[in-house]
Amino acid sequence: MTAVRDWEQLSACQGEDPDLWFKDRSRGRAIAICNGCLVREECLTAVLAREDGMAKGHRLGIAAGLTGAQRWELARRNTGTSEVRTE
Repeated sequence: MTAVRDWEQLSACQGEDPDLWFKDRSRGRAIAICNGCLVREECLTAVLAREDGMAKGHRLGIAAGLTGAQRWELARRNTGTSEVRTE
């Protein structure tokens, strides 16, 4: 089991069905929950660190209010590279 970081105790997604962030039909609701979250920035920092070097197609679901493709683009812009590892 993964230890909970202090900021996660304040997340708006606590108690929500985890599948909400991975289904197309609930994408809008997931994004809305994330966008209203007090710890969205902390979540974004954590997910970008966890996905560091991950291929665009492997970044699944909504996290910090962003799709996997949006997070990949943000990471690409932040590192100044034109490509992230594709394996």
